[in-house]
Amino acid sequence: MAGDLSPDDLKAVDLLIELGIPIGTFLLGFFVSRFTMTKKERKDYEIQLVETARQLIGEQTDAFQEFSKAINKYANKKGEPNLDDFFLISTTGEVYFSRIRASCDAIIAGKVDKDSLKNTIFPKVKDAVERSLPDFYKTLKEIAEREGITYSGELKRENYESIYKVYGKYA
Repeated sequence: MAGDLSPDDLKAVDLLIELGIPIGTFLLGFFVSRFTMTKKERKDYEIQLVETARQLIGEQTDAFQEFSKAINKYANKKGEPNLDDFFLISTTGEVYFSRIRASCDAIIAGKVDKDSLKNTIFPKVKDAVERSLPDFYKTLKEIAEREGITYSGELKRENYESIYKVYGKYA
């Protein structure tokens, strides 16, 4: 085969080898360094995952406290619930469940550390799927019926897809 190549072809092959190997090695080194992390970079990344989880947990806890106050006010109310109760439960519940969705979105994106997921966030996700979400819609429907207002809200999985996805994966 080498005998079939002209001297100009051989020079071109030699030049390609001479330049190609260093360029290829450089590019390979560049890409490998981009896809691997040093020990410090891994530690910084782990800290970032914990910080993200801590922020999400804090927001979720604050929203849960407001939602709990609204439910407690409704449960301990003297007399019939009214539109104020409906709107308070509705808005605080939506904020709380949106915080859970945000946490689940971060979990799906790999932005939360595994310990926070397992010990703190997932128990809230589990509670939301098994109890809080169904009770939320049931309570709103009860108040709407008592107030004589039309309420067509219902629990739809597609409205809480990330919550159900995380629940299905980690249950």
